[in-house]
Amino acid sequence: MQRTLLSAALAIAFMVGVSAEDKPNFAGKWKAAGSFNSWTITVEGSKMTVTVTVAGNSESTVYLLDGTPSKKTFEGPNGPAENISTSTWEGDVLVTTTQTAFGATMTEKRWLEPDGTMRVQNSLSIPGKPSPPPGPGLVFKKISSFPYHRTTSATPLRVGVITGATRNLEVLTGAR
Repeated sequence: MQRTLLSAALAIAFMVGVSAEDKPNFAGKWKAAGSFNSWTITVEGSKMTVTVTVAGNSESTVYLLDGTPSKKTFEGPNGPAENISTSTWEGDVLVTTTQTAFGATMTEKRWLEPDGTMRVQNSLSIPGKPSPPPGPGLVFKKISSFPYHRTTSATPLRVGVITGATRNLEVLTGAR
């Protein structure tokens, strides 16, 4: 009986740990080499906000990481205009496609390199015009991590299930 409960508890703990796919965490304050601007990224659940600060002026863009389109309204040359962005994951790369108010399509790919730097590569497609190949992108170094990431309920759940399973095992086996 104890082995059955132990096996069941370990199986549940393993499934919870495996089922939550870990995607790169872009949260933090980032700066490109030789740049005067900084990017502050916060992540709350499936919402990522990127705030770019240049010469003391900041502008934020919200990305919805679950594939839901997000809209950004701004003042265009002929009045209010709107860009619509959709973000999806291709493995560990966050790909955001933005349909601009002016008919162009921007594609941004964002990923973490093995050394912890963040690379952001952009390409632009304008209808009726040839598109240049994307360049190597910008490389950002993280200059600060805390407190830009707010834990979602998934992390405490995973820890809680594993901790709870461990406590149940201790009670069943008499170990402490």
